[in-house]
Amino acid sequence: MTDCEECHEPVDAATRAAVLEKYEYRCQACGRRGPEAGGLATLHVHHIERDPDGMGEHDPANLTVLCRACHSWVHQQPPVDEVPVELLQEDWTELLRQDLEILQTLAAVGPATTGEVARALSVDLSPWAVRERLWVLMGLDNLVQARDEQIVDQDYKTGEWGLTGQVVRSSRGRVPSDPETLLQRIEDEYVRRALDRDCDRGAIAAVLDISERATFYKRERACAYDVPLDAIDNRGGRPADDASDARGEHVHAGDGDPSVTQQQLETDTDGVSASRDADPSEESPEQGQPVATGEEVESNV
Repeated sequence: MTDCEECHEPVDAATRAAVLEKYEYRCQACGRRGPEAGGLATLHVHHIERDPDGMGEHDPANLTVLCRACHSWVHQQPPVDEVPVELLQEDWTELLRQDLEILQTLAAVGPATTGEVARALSVDLSPWAVRERLWVLMGLDNLVQARDEQIVDQDYKTGEWGLTGQVVRSSRGRVPSDPETLLQRIEDEYVRRALDRDCDRGAIAAVLDISERATFYKRERACAYDVPLDAIDNRGGRPADDASDARGEHVHAGDGDPSVTQQQLETDTDGVSASRDADPSEESPEQGQPVATGEEVESNV
């Protein structure tokens, strides 16, 4: 990757206009909008590769849109071989460039709260935006078929994030004891399953009375926490007669007293209170302020 000044070699005006229109005058890293879309960001047309295979350097397929701050930041990103975890080629179907710095930050300062991670980054991302990327990293093994190992986790008591080796009390697969959080996780998992069955995203959003944007982060969050939905019934969380418990161990109807099974399930819950989802699309990207969410399990101050 070359420095920002070299990459800022101009494309012709017609190509620049076409690329900006293609990406709806939005930075593809942070989402900030240019004046044409009602925002204030200064937008650059960025070359993805300096010597792309099978196309010219200024080919529209080799161009994307970044705001001035993200453009500078992209050129300061660490090489992939300096990232503290092994990444697969398939991982890049879900990853963004800022995820590399998030992984480096977790390796250096984790376990850390969302706010601490956000403040440590060189790019200006809101805690909400950082939290969403942490969900993607935490659930990467569920999002990418070729990946079989989790690389990021969250402590179910403190809410702090870290690489898997840094987190002792994993949030993965735990059934929340707080009713609102439990309902949120159940809804997330239903959205995930519906999308995995190729259900129409707009129809899912209409049924649940949420925005289509919300279906994206609900799926990401469901892949991150991987709540054992089959171990929860509609009567308040008692495991079904033949289901998996919160630790992933198989439970059979004749294995013991159901009350003991339920007590065991409740022991493994994260006990974190949460409210219903807020739609992050209500946040103005230029403001850079976090949106109140149902996953605020740590302090951002």
